[in-house]
Amino acid sequence: MADDLHPKKSDEHSSEGVAGTVLGYLLAGIVVWGFLGWVAGHLLGFPTGIGIATGMMFGAAGAIYLIMKRLSA
Repeated sequence: MADDLHPKKSDEHSSEGVAGTVLGYLLAGIVVWGFLGWVAGHLLGFPTGIGIATGMMFGAAGAIYLIMKRLSA
């Protein structure tokens, strides 16, 4: 019982860790860049929602890039 029949490799990711990383990156990217888009839209006088939508799209794209790079998918 002390011997593990299926030892994990050190480079394997646990599913909980991967899910948390993906969710964290996506939420953080969308929220932070959405806020920055709102600030930029407010300062530059864009119509309501244009800056937020643009920022959220950039945030999601950046988060997906970081997820792919980190997980080597």
